[in-house]
Amino acid sequence: MFRLKQTVRTFLVLITGVVLTSCSGMLYTTIDVLRPAKVSFPVDVNHLLIVNNTISQPASYGHKTELINEKQRNVSVDADSLPVFALASFAESVLEKEFFSTVNLVHESRNSGDNFFTVALPDNDTLKVLTDKYGANGLIVLNRLMVHDQLGEIYNQETASFIAYLEARYEYNWSIHFPSKNHVFSLTTKDTVYWESESYSRQRAFDGLPDRRDALIDGALITGQRVVNKFIPYWEQADRYLFELSDKKFKSGMDSVYVKDWDGAIRIWNDLIQNMKNQSQKGKIAYNISVLYEIKGDIKQAYDYSNRALETLLNAMVLDYRSLMFVVEHNEILKTRLEELELLDKQLGDE
Repeated sequence: MFRLKQTVRTFLVLITGVVLTSCSGMLYTTIDVLRPAKVSFPVDVNHLLIVNNTISQPASYGHKTELINEKQRNVSVDADSLPVFALASFAESVLEKEFFSTVNLVHESRNSGDNFFTVALPDNDTLKVLTDKYGANGLIVLNRLMVHDQLGEIYNQETASFIAYLEARYEYNWSIHFPSKNHVFSLTTKDTVYWESESYSRQRAFDGLPDRRDALIDGALITGQRVVNKFIPYWEQADRYLFELSDKKFKSGMDSVYVKDWDGAIRIWNDLIQNMKNQSQKGKIAYNISVLYEIKGDIKQAYDYSNRALETLLNAMVLDYRSLMFVVEHNEILKTRLEELELLDKQLGDE
């Protein structure tokens, strides 16, 4: 069974490694943060079926061209295959996540209607036939894929060059079904893909763009892959900073940070701030400890120290506005992460 059963805390301590880089009196690093999805699948839903329930977008709808010194005009582009490419890319990405025991895809549309502009969910009989056939207890259904794209050009006077561009905005309408629980959820997702080509020659600028239909297919593959993060918890990289101080004992704690001895650094810095009178430095060290607790995956402790740092800096005789803003921003991030913990725990399941 592939459903991730580790606790949220286990996931939060898995970072890709911390590399510290000096940046204007501060040390900069990047950590991996686990973020919740928009959809929460019950833990017992392990057999997923992805279903195409779309109607083809009319070739004459949604495609515009706007050239220099010309009025914007509508053009026709064949976009009927976009849902198939998008769902193929989406299904492959879901498989790579190893979140479900089985993942199957019905790529041929189950929608027999002819009105592209009305979203219609599959009926219960269709869902029952599909769930029985594939043994699915959860379904992700794509009910419509709409694209609005514009081909255009800009003249850059500074470089005396032409910039040709193609921008495609994709809108997905999904429904998520749990037949045995009689639950249905709806979700709309949006994404944009952009192509650009620059040349001193106007024609060469346009020649540097991909074929329009091919580009829309590529965009469907790209957005289909990216949208998986709306359905399954995902990792994203986040920037974090540590204050640097000239105090010798502080530097001893920083030596522990460089060898990833987070507990050692926390112990040294906690001892240091016990009798420290300088409120500004005390607040900065409390902030550093907060960051280390976040790296360790203890978001509650991180938030506690962040609040402590915030209060201490506000009580300093001279307000260090720049440092305060770092602490305020990190405090809001930790507050959000605390709110997400329960949702992550629900989405990942318990051991």
